[in-house]
Amino acid sequence: MAAVPTDDDAGAAAARRRIGRILTELREKARTEDGKAITVEQAAQAVELARPTMWRIEHGRDGVQLKNIYLNTLCNLYGASDEVRKDLLDLAILSRRRGWFHPYSDVMPVGFGMYLSLEAAAEDITAYETDRVHGLMQTEDYAREMVRIPGLDGRLRDDEEVARRVQVRLRRQAILTRTSPAPVKLHWILGEAALRHRVGTAAMTARQLDHINEHGELPNVSVRVIPFEVGLHQGVAAGPFARLRFADNTEPPTVYADGFLGILLMSKPAEVRRFDVVITGMRSCALDEQKSRDLIHRIAKEHLRA
Repeated sequence: MAAVPTDDDAGAAAARRRIGRILTELREKARTEDGKAITVEQAAQAVELARPTMWRIEHGRDGVQLKNIYLNTLCNLYGASDEVRKDLLDLAILSRRRGWFHPYSDVMPVGFGMYLSLEAAAEDITAYETDRVHGLMQTEDYAREMVRIPGLDGRLRDDEEVARRVQVRLRRQAILTRTSPAPVKLHWILGEAALRHRVGTAAMTARQLDHINEHGELPNVSVRVIPFEVGLHQGVAAGPFARLRFADNTEPPTVYADGFLGILLMSKPAEVRRFDVVITGMRSCALDEQKSRDLIHRIAKEHLRA
């Protein structure tokens, strides 16, 4: 079995997703005594769970405790080998770990904990933003202003909730500078508008842009800007997203997109390939790293002069 990251930040989500894929493959290959395929409904009945719960298990979603009795029963039903059974039970132990972000579940969007786990487990991330600075690159002041924007419910957050959400945003940034495991490689493409928007005061915005350039000097971070003069490009149609890739193909490439209506995770090959095409197109029209750095520095000065 390929290694799963064992730190509490990354292991649980990766383990749940691997368990889901293994169980789905076993079920699709298995046959009943009369030669028919085993359905999700039949699998759910075998472990006395509802069909939606079985669907969540097969899709690696959180919120379902992967008990050994479930896995053993399914292995018996599918005729799994002893080796596969052991792999599943080992993975189940990892799936029960709680990440550092668990205490913040009450202030995070539904499903964001799973994304944080995958983000920490990724080998490299290619992200695109149109109008805002990526969460991995935000200063504390910038993050606080962003968090104060009302969400889907239109509710104004109190100071305590704002502070806790900012803590999550800053804590997750450690994946860029950690020493073990290796830091995540971030390839960030952004529209010029993200640099032009004033967030808080002019000085605060300038500090944020300086912060981007400072982090752009890290060997594992690349920042490239698509200037206004390019006009329309594929990223405009796609909207903000992040493509995550994992070492040794331990996880399939996954695309994350968030918007006003919630979070979306996509890992079907056809879906991911569409974003691969968008990334290629954006890279062809983005400034190189040095020219991007120069533009960011120039816009920071313009904020201070305004």
